[in-house]
Amino acid sequence: MHRKMRAGMGVLLAGAVAVAAAGCGQESDKAKADSGSSTTAAGSRPALDETYYWISQNSTLPLFVAHDQVALKMAAKELGVKVKIAGPTNIDLPAFISTIDQVCAQKPAGVIVVGWDPSLSASVNKCIGAGVPTVTDDADLPESKRLAFVGTDWYDIGVAQAKALIKATGGNGEVATLSIINADNMKQARKGFSDTLKGTNLKLVAEEDDTGDSSKAASVTASLLAAHPNISAFAGFDSESGAGIVRALKEAHKNGRVKVSAMEQTPEFFKTLLTGDTSAIIVQKRTLFTYYAMKLLYDYNHNGLTVSGLTKSDGVPPIPVNVNTGLIVADKTTAAALSRGGQKP
Repeated sequence: MHRKMRAGMGVLLAGAVAVAAAGCGQESDKAKADSGSSTTAAGSRPALDETYYWISQNSTLPLFVAHDQVALKMAAKELGVKVKIAGPTNIDLPAFISTIDQVCAQKPAGVIVVGWDPSLSASVNKCIGAGVPTVTDDADLPESKRLAFVGTDWYDIGVAQAKALIKATGGNGEVATLSIINADNMKQARKGFSDTLKGTNLKLVAEEDDTGDSSKAASVTASLLAAHPNISAFAGFDSESGAGIVRALKEAHKNGRVKVSAMEQTPEFFKTLLTGDTSAIIVQKRTLFTYYAMKLLYDYNHNGLTVSGLTKSDGVPPIPVNVNTGLIVADKTTAAALSRGGQKP
């Protein structure tokens, strides 16, 4: 989740990038939401004339491409449907909102939205109102009318990071967090983090916004080091936080001495566990996000299940409301395997 937001873009050219879901290559950065290649199954199910969308800002983030989008293609192939990837390639909330609105106006078979910001709820509600089945993944929009959320329990991420830093510091000193401050999932993570620190001598001295940008994270970390010279640990909650924190600590010659917990980024980043630059890296089971989100949407359209005799026409969706995909706490013992890379298309 994660580059510097450029708010306010005047007239958006469609705010969407459509990427070939069959791995046919990427189109121009600002392709219109209704353009782009798609993939149709050649697998066990006959192909259906159905198109599903995955929509996010920062849609070409390497983490998304290597994990989320690979699994999206796998699910589409298994189900015999088409899938398209849409959204701005940078952090651009107005373009993201515009893309959701444009995609849902096309009445696709279903939509998956990465719920970066509460302001997306209005567009998700428009999709549901227009009869377009919509679920969230990775980050939720719990106040929206989305049918389901698939992803990690972010409170658990906060708990895991706190436990890792308590172990690394002996439960003493000062700690600061970096995150995308207004994102609902980050709020949950910070709550889990602060709750877990209770009863220890590890004091939370700052919760800072890095806007999902590693350069901003490095700058914020440098400022925190100046303001809190005795700080003993940092926790980074978006995928760019950790890289920025580590960079700033290296520049200050404090890497290894100041402990760091972070979220997964690139395979190369896992090597920081081996060098001691990070103490723990939280790995979300990202391939499960889009894989099961696609299957939930397909089931919503096709399984025909009723709940105590009530159907989706009665407002009772025949799918789970929440799917918790879990997490892995990576340390030195798992770093070598993780640094070799992720899923292959």
